[in-house]
Amino acid sequence: MSVPPVLSVIVPAHDSAPWITDLLETVLAQGIDDMEVLVVENGSTDDTAALVAAVSAGDPRIHLLRSSAGSAAAARNEGIDAATGEYLVFADADDLVPDGAYRAMLDAISTSGSDMVVGDHLKFSPTETWSPTVRWQLFDAARRSVAPGEAPALLAGRACWNRVFRRSFWDRVGLRFPEVPSLEDIEPMTRAVAAASRVDVVQDCVYLYRDRGDASSLSLRADAAVTVRYLEQELRCATLVAEDPALRRQHAEVVLDADGWAHLHRFLLDRPDDAATSAVAAALAPLVAAIGLGGLADVAPQRRALWHLVLDGGWAAAVRFAVGSGSADATERTAAWIDALTTLGGADRTSTDAVAALVADGLLPALVNAADDVDPAVIGAWLPRLRALPLPDDGDGLVGVMADALRAGGPEAMVVASRLRHVVPLVVDRAEPTGTGLGLGGPLRGQAASPGLTLVVSGGELLLPVTVDDDGRRWHADLGADGLAVGRHTVEVVSELSGVRLPVVTARMPLPPLPAADPLQPLADRRDGWRFLVERRAAPQRGLGSVLRRVTRRLR
Repeated sequence: MSVPPVLSVIVPAHDSAPWITDLLETVLAQGIDDMEVLVVENGSTDDTAALVAAVSAGDPRIHLLRSSAGSAAAARNEGIDAATGEYLVFADADDLVPDGAYRAMLDAISTSGSDMVVGDHLKFSPTETWSPTVRWQLFDAARRSVAPGEAPALLAGRACWNRVFRRSFWDRVGLRFPEVPSLEDIEPMTRAVAAASRVDVVQDCVYLYRDRGDASSLSLRADAAVTVRYLEQELRCATLVAEDPALRRQHAEVVLDADGWAHLHRFLLDRPDDAATSAVAAALAPLVAAIGLGGLADVAPQRRALWHLVLDGGWAAAVRFAVGSGSADATERTAAWIDALTTLGGADRTSTDAVAALVADGLLPALVNAADDVDPAVIGAWLPRLRALPLPDDGDGLVGVMADALRAGGPEAMVVASRLRHVVPLVVDRAEPTGTGLGLGGPLRGQAASPGLTLVVSGGELLLPVTVDDDGRRWHADLGADGLAVGRHTVEVVSELSGVRLPVVTARMPLPPLPAADPLQPLADRRDGWRFLVERRAAPQRGLGSVLRRVTRRLR
């Protein structure tokens, strides 16, 4: 009687001839002799089966299973039924497995006794490689035997290929891939996390996912059928995590600020007709009811605006916003925001507070980033609608400057406010002693005409005019020590457009210290974004004690 292998690798393969040999080479290079690789070839019309057979002829760990499965999900299920290993892992035929990936995961799960182990992954294309997991923070540190509720970011990604499962756990929970044309791993991976008692996390990159840069993936299609299927799968996931508050919040975030928004956005970009919209709306309603909207206020502004439009039934406005907010044209992008918020301002379900938050978080930043590329006459035509929106009274930074320009100025002021983004944060790269203080200066970006700038020292203790070179490349200001109290002082800048204070920073390096005799010392606060500070030193002591100390230092 043969001894079962430690690891079963399951690979569904359909028309995978361009990639399958590369994938199998990386799997066989994992350095695990006690392993079976089950390639489930289902109805390929190319040389996939022949290529797998050629590799298996040279390595008995490869097993070619000919199948009539109609989907990758069905092929995976056939592979699972045939697998005999103590642990299960999945791979797709067009991807790659980094060296040592399986060993890292097996070492973790075999010593911890956990139900499953998850590792990091990267995406790659012919021109670049990138990490889609940077925001998750799941892989910042290795973790062993953690309860899923203590690591809810496990639900941030629900692919099946960057994890190893204990086979006894898989069977006990009854995990299967739903045999649907796409999106088949969302529900079983959510079920696995929700059902696991303990999970391991390894920091290693254990998988390389190939971005083929085409629309051949069914999961990237935008038609109503795919979108409805996705929403139905998410509704099942919402049921699975309903009893765990941490997992429930994480799942809601995935729907509202990641996967759900992405599917909805793709659907709207396809400019669906009324029948398609009705089908998606019907599938969306129970999902929204299940996950709730408690986390919507934390969603990125563009995504939040789209959700509000959809939830208010403004599907036509949502289509316009999805298309316009992604335009390369500054006028179209800004107009999309104005149209969306005007629509929401007259809607029943979106509160005034929600609209005000979108004005501050979305519309005003859009104006900051685009107004100087928009015809002032167009901005003038927008002004009545803009001023009808709830503008913040105490906005920070450039958003506050733009709000003040919109409220009290006009198109020209808004254009100048937009140009300020090329000026601030104001950078200090020169702080030279003048005998009575410091001569400050730094570069200006963009060479756009800057509005009148004033340095504000210590909250208003001193106000210093800023001068700009004729070529617009550098700024200068003279800071005197007289009138400054001993101690450290903040330095900020305001423009003639607004009293909103904007940051002044150093050029990302400590400024060189000045001799002790100079009254002002330039400083950089690294913990606060390299904010520029000045320190007013106490005047040198002139008494007998001071003289004796100076003599003593000289004699040392």
